[in-house]
Amino acid sequence: MNHIKTRFQLSFCIKNIIKRRFAWGYTLLFMLVFCLSLALGSCNSQLINNSTAKTQNAPSNLTRVVRIGHQRFGALFYLKAKSSLETRLAEIGWSVEWTEFAAGPPILAAIGKGKIDLGYAGVAPPIFAQSDGVPFVYIANDSALPGSIGIIVPQDSPIRTLADLKGKKIAATQKTAGHYLLIRALTQGGLQLKDAKLVDLPPPKAQEAFVRGEVDAWAIWQPFLAQLQETMPVHFLTNSDGLMNDRNFYLASRSFASDFPDIVKIVMGETRQMATWITKNPQRAAEFISARTGMKIATAIMLTKSRRYDVLPIQDRAVEEQQRIAEIFFRLGLLPDRLWIEDVIWKQKLDL
Repeated sequence: MNHIKTRFQLSFCIKNIIKRRFAWGYTLLFMLVFCLSLALGSCNSQLINNSTAKTQNAPSNLTRVVRIGHQRFGALFYLKAKSSLETRLAEIGWSVEWTEFAAGPPILAAIGKGKIDLGYAGVAPPIFAQSDGVPFVYIANDSALPGSIGIIVPQDSPIRTLADLKGKKIAATQKTAGHYLLIRALTQGGLQLKDAKLVDLPPPKAQEAFVRGEVDAWAIWQPFLAQLQETMPVHFLTNSDGLMNDRNFYLASRSFASDFPDIVKIVMGETRQMATWITKNPQRAAEFISARTGMKIATAIMLTKSRRYDVLPIQDRAVEEQQRIAEIFFRLGLLPDRLWIEDVIWKQKLDL
């Protein structure tokens, strides 16, 4: 009997010990869970606080910038003066940075260096830029009247035909539409480029040389032509009629057109609206640009009437003409390799 009692007491003691240990284990487990909960809560609170701080500290007026290169003619020139593009893009958090260039080659060079995103240039600069590996695409084109570009001599010059240019000094900006017009004009006069002395000058410097008589002729476009005619009578040897379509192109860096196609379309849409207004209101457009830039009204009128202000999606005909011009430059040894214009045409649809 005592033996059974002793076994019962031992069993009871063991159970009490087990219960105490389990109770202590449960307590430890509870304390561990509670501490972890506090730690996690603290972390979550810190994360929330950090996130809130970042949101509160983030600038509320973030904007992107589209950088546009233009010349002193064309719809972009008027669009800059009107500032309607800025208003349109501000609605979606974008701003505009404008840079004026004297000719197309520096516009393409700026695209190549990543300094601008969009630009405007004549037939020749994009061809040479493509040959140089500049990453750009043709976006759209306009059309022009023959009087927007020509080869001129002083009014009293003995030079009266294209054949008379043999051995003469002719100012022209290389790799521009003026350069190409000179090539075509010399060919029509029975001459080659080597038969004349090409003086490569940017338009402002060429104008100075022409006025001083340091060159015999000048291959030039508007508005430099109109500005010169304000003070000096000149004689047209030829304009572009029958020699070339003095078409101009809207261009974009390949990366910008790929990353921000909607912005490209907005810029082109606003440009199209401006071009339509100029075409319908040439006198008012001349007065508008004269008042905002200080350009003489006579020059402004000549400028507005010298072009067809329109913005057209790149046409097959324009691509074919560019290809022919590229072939001519290649045959003359002005391009190291044959190139294909189709390779740099923007493939997205431009609804204009």
